[in-house]
Amino acid sequence: MTSELHAYLDGLRVGAFTQSRAGALGFEYDDQYRRSRTATPMSLSMPLARQVHKNAPARAYLRGLLPDSAGRLRELASEYHVSENNPFALLSHIGRDAVGAVQLLPEGEDSDDAATRTGRLQEHSDEDFASLIRDLIANAATWGVRRAGRWSLPGAQPKTALFRTVEGMWATPLDSTPTTHIIKPSVPPYSEHHIVEYMTMAAARHLGLVVAESEMATTSAGDNVFISRRYDRAFTGERWARLHQEDLCQALAVEPDKKYQSDGGPGVGKIADLFRGLPNGSDRQDNSRRFFDALAFNLAAVGTDAHAKNYSLLLDGSRATLAPLYDLGTHAPYPSPEGQPMKLAMSLDGEYIIDRVGENALQVAGRRLGLDPDEALLRAREILRGIVSAFDQAAADANQVLGRVPTIARLRDAIADNARGRGWVASPTVVPLGD
Repeated sequence: MTSELHAYLDGLRVGAFTQSRAGALGFEYDDQYRRSRTATPMSLSMPLARQVHKNAPARAYLRGLLPDSAGRLRELASEYHVSENNPFALLSHIGRDAVGAVQLLPEGEDSDDAATRTGRLQEHSDEDFASLIRDLIANAATWGVRRAGRWSLPGAQPKTALFRTVEGMWATPLDSTPTTHIIKPSVPPYSEHHIVEYMTMAAARHLGLVVAESEMATTSAGDNVFISRRYDRAFTGERWARLHQEDLCQALAVEPDKKYQSDGGPGVGKIADLFRGLPNGSDRQDNSRRFFDALAFNLAAVGTDAHAKNYSLLLDGSRATLAPLYDLGTHAPYPSPEGQPMKLAMSLDGEYIIDRVGENALQVAGRRLGLDPDEALLRAREILRGIVSAFDQAAADANQVLGRVPTIARLRDAIADNARGRGWVASPTVVPLGD
């Protein structure tokens, strides 16, 4: 006997995931949908040219919708009485509001996205929102114990997804209304994470990179949170629409436990090949340029966690465009464990150790991405030499929100020290005082 999980993209049924009694997964497009000129693929790893797709891409896609946190998966498995290793079973319970435009619903349950979008919402008072965040912090390993909707988010950090009303109230959707924001509390030992992510995202924006909109806030109970506006949600003037996306692991049929290149995951070469195979010429070019900018930025900002799941593509018909950057975070202020050198999540010219990677390696990466080597070198230098100024501006942004707190200056100074040590900016001139 085969079970089905119906797949919808923004309310339109596109096909079904299947699971055999033996556990083998698959995906089959509805034939009428597949033949539409405007059809969007569920994943680039499951192209519309084939109606039926077997276990490997289907499993990688479904696993990519789930949290990376083992504790969170165990909690979900316990709550719904299924195996934590069965993504099909888990998503049959929490797939109503997943990443991108996708909704996954069991047989007999229809998407109501195609109907009215007024939405049923449970609004949260300031105190209730503070309680929800405090629960996430107190139960970080399981992402809280409160039940807060049937959504699924990937990643390892504890987080929740909520809808923000026009009045600024936080709310939990009670139907298919999509969540609009992702909220991550700062959890010990990373109690400064909201500042780190906010400033790193702001610095990237100041250098001209496209990043997700974000902000910092403090709950009425005094807990700090980092808030990201979902770029895979858009208000059309009449309703909230889901925009389809997938991360680069899903696009390449790579399971999340291999998201790091050193564990067998995608590197620059495989991603360059993915871009090169896109049908739209402007997408091929723009994605390569923007991805190259991100590689250079993560080197300059000492970003050690920029693996393939931290890059995504927005899919719309035959178009596939690199999504705004998210989950950026510098590691510059923090010592490496046991004195080990800090490493990139993706190697550049075969090298992971950040202190050994420079302009030449970036130029090689640019060439592999199909960019003009001289133009790639110029852009790399612009980012490397502009990183201190960008973090200076990010520090000013953070000061406006939080006031002058020591973490902001420490982070800014760590970036400056690293850049000077690498020779990307000049060291300040010390003028000796006369007698």
